[in-house]
Amino acid sequence: MAEQRPIAMGIAKHSVATPGDGVPGTSFEDLPQPQKNAVAFNFSDPSEVRVDLEGSLDPLYSAFVKDTTDFIELSIPTPDNATIQKLAGGVHEKGTEGSPNDEWQEPFEGVPDINYTYQCETVPRNGLKVVYTIVNARVLAKISQAPTTDNVELLMVRFYKQAAISAAGVKGHAFSRKVVAVP
Repeated sequence: MAEQRPIAMGIAKHSVATPGDGVPGTSFEDLPQPQKNAVAFNFSDPSEVRVDLEGSLDPLYSAFVKDTTDFIELSIPTPDNATIQKLAGGVHEKGTEGSPNDEWQEPFEGVPDINYTYQCETVPRNGLKVVYTIVNARVLAKISQAPTTDNVELLMVRFYKQAAISAAGVKGHAFSRKVVAVP
């Protein structure tokens, strides 16, 4: 009997956790749903390195090297200030009952160093779902679209794949795709 293939379509949820010691985090916090059709896997193609010989059309040796970082990109429509602060850094002043202002202020000393384990789950179909995990993701987020008459404000977020190395120097996988049975 042929193995059942998962139908990986749609985002059921996505979340972040504090990374473990070279392994994925375990205590995940859900993020607001991304904009429809606004999740992209930007996994780069490697560059070719060749050793060419005079008088030959074919190289003596050919290899491939990665020269850019892989990332998952998404957009969150009309984010709350707590979500912006979590993903973009800066300061979030929630306010009080007497002063209900809710303000986010951008970081003022460069790009913040924010790392999470990022997990994205597809909508279950035919009893299966697919879970994508970046074990140690460097996060970059910015407000990328201003609100207009026909469009909402968007928070563009990129989760850059980094090495998953423990304090003892043990290297683990940086990205995984897991097929999970859903009862």
